[in-house]
Amino acid sequence: MGYDPKFPRKYYDQLADDEWTRLTRNRRGELNYLVHIDVLRQHITSDMDVLEIGAGAGIFTKELAHMTQRLVVADLSDVQLELNRAHMRELGIEDLVDEYRVLDLVDLGEINDASFDAVVCIGGPLSYLLDQAKTGIQEILRVLKPGGIAIVGVMNLINTLIRFMGTLVPHRDEIGIDNLRWVLETGIQDVEHNPQSEHYCHMMTSEDLDALLADESIEILEKRATGILSLAAEEALTDVHKDDELWKLIVERELAWSKLPGALDLGSNIVYVVRKR
Repeated sequence: MGYDPKFPRKYYDQLADDEWTRLTRNRRGELNYLVHIDVLRQHITSDMDVLEIGAGAGIFTKELAHMTQRLVVADLSDVQLELNRAHMRELGIEDLVDEYRVLDLVDLGEINDASFDAVVCIGGPLSYLLDQAKTGIQEILRVLKPGGIAIVGVMNLINTLIRFMGTLVPHRDEIGIDNLRWVLETGIQDVEHNPQSEHYCHMMTSEDLDALLADESIEILEKRATGILSLAAEEALTDVHKDDELWKLIVERELAWSKLPGALDLGSNIVYVVRKR
């Protein structure tokens, strides 16, 4: 099965406001979140017009709103966009968002070429595009100005496998060893190979993301892993979090190690920062 927007739209419509707290309700999520914020703070500046695509309920919007000159917020799910708007209103920063748009990443035709200084597409949007991921990359680059910055992220296959190792035996019985082999070898979970799931996505390795970007006129500025230390048990991370000084040390190491080439495929997400030539 190729990309069908109704599946991610339905998934996030049903997820609703759980998306707002996804990266803040536990320490695993917090480590993932803090690396993303570190990347944004290093590359987004106050003179930029920015498009945030796949913005969800606003967990990064609330930060970007303070970083940018102009912010356009977009998502495939109008449910998520309404939640995003409501959260920005509650925070008193709705006026810092210039516009909300329902947009599909594979077709940003409503947006003119070279309209933005930066495009932020982090979390899952590219992973949900399956066979259309290349089109998504090309659309991001099309709406960027020459010299503009794209911050793109994908779900990580290896980290996901480690965290969900305990589900492999039930999945072997449910979907069969051949289908399970397909998912683990390609990272692609689709209706053909796992019909019992509606969370159809492409969990990637850094090689997959490299391949998506290989033929584009870009310069890769940075590669980061997010949430490396989230591989630790949540209970252990919660205990560490109770000690402010120790937690600060762990966060420092998370941010530092997220830049190590050898750590790139161990994080919850893989994030690349690229400049359009």
